[in-house]
Amino acid sequence: MYAVHLRTLFNPKTVAVAGATDNEEKMGYHVMKSLVESFDGEIYPLNPGKNQVFGMTAYSRVGDLPVTPDLAIIVIPREKIRDVLGEFLDRGTRAFVIITSGFREAEIPDGGKLHEELKSLVEKENAVVIGPNTFGIVNVRSRLNASFTPALFKVKSGNIALVSQSGGICHLIAPYAMKEGIGFSKIIGLGNRLNVDFPEMLEYLAGDDDTDCIALYIEGTENPRKMLEKIYEICRSKPVVAMKSGRFRKADRASKSHTGSMAGDYRIFVSALKQYGAVVAETLEELVSFAKALSMQKPVFGDRVAVVSLVAGLGMVACDTVEKCGMKLARFSEDTRHQLFELLPPYTIRDNPVDLGFVANDVDLCGKVIELIAEDENVDGIVLNYIYSWSGEFLKVPVNSIVRAARQKPMTVCLNYPPGTWNDVRERIEEGGVPVYSTPEIAVKSIWALRNYGRILLRE
Repeated sequence: MYAVHLRTLFNPKTVAVAGATDNEEKMGYHVMKSLVESFDGEIYPLNPGKNQVFGMTAYSRVGDLPVTPDLAIIVIPREKIRDVLGEFLDRGTRAFVIITSGFREAEIPDGGKLHEELKSLVEKENAVVIGPNTFGIVNVRSRLNASFTPALFKVKSGNIALVSQSGGICHLIAPYAMKEGIGFSKIIGLGNRLNVDFPEMLEYLAGDDDTDCIALYIEGTENPRKMLEKIYEICRSKPVVAMKSGRFRKADRASKSHTGSMAGDYRIFVSALKQYGAVVAETLEELVSFAKALSMQKPVFGDRVAVVSLVAGLGMVACDTVEKCGMKLARFSEDTRHQLFELLPPYTIRDNPVDLGFVANDVDLCGKVIELIAEDENVDGIVLNYIYSWSGEFLKVPVNSIVRAARQKPMTVCLNYPPGTWNDVRERIEEGGVPVYSTPEIAVKSIWALRNYGRILLRE
């Protein structure tokens, strides 16, 4: 129903900011800064007390604007929003981001009433609103940072869309993603969900060419069945990773005061997510790590995992995690075992998990071993653990072999190193389509996420 206006929301040519200011202590300043540093289109500040904002002509009223803005960002006191929103609607604007808080999430007597009044106002015109009580949205691909955080535009461009009810969660995930090399197509803070909730956003992202995987942080929703049905509709063409908060009673109650959510029973909610085709994450690290794997690698269609490590300790940790996740160590074919015994000396571990420690400096040999294991029909997925030791001159990573092997079998890589040593190695591996992580546990869990998605695709 809202598809056209949601496209405009994420791809405007003109943006108006109600509440724009040069005062750094005001939210309107940070919204303007975010836009100026990212957006290539026309920006129209609205401030009745200013002639200029950020060196641009400022307008007193919506009616004074020289054009009808495609998108309006509203960051003014809540008491004025109804009138200003009405002016934008009369002018023809149909896409909005309302950052202002103080609606149904707050302990204010008329908060819920004002929320419903705004909802009625926009729905009469078939308009779309992100918020209120949101940090905003970021469309990394089309250079739009419609939020109050300029630094969010520093995230890497990628093919994951993050949809969260909590702006704080987005601000936590974004720096983590920057460190881990995880890229996003869009970052979306739903806030109080005036008339754009998870179902509407899922429907839009299903047809978004820039998005190959959708990550959801869920506190609650007024229409869980509709959300689940949308997940079911799209999960075969685009993987959906979801994390549900509110496992315990206090957190459940907190979600109501945070974004006005009806959280619901955690166990029932999570079971339904799994049943309808979402890959469920239990932590924020898992949420973005699973999304990274699903956006880069093929699904895993079996439980047999090969573990290859540069040092035995990482292999042991990886093996433990394989078992915890309900998968099993692959039993290599006789041909693979024979070749491993031919290639590797007896003081290495030549069966699963494979330990390359004593031949670590022989990059060609290590590469041959990795590619050999990828060709084994008894292997469904591979976890590779490389850790920086000695010096870069002595120890090299067989990047080309890793990339070739990952074309044969789904693979995740744990690559742990001091800052400034293997940064280029990580970039080259990921440019080849192989996700890299900092610990063997999360590398294994991400293979498990690929396995979960494989199960979803195999359902009749």
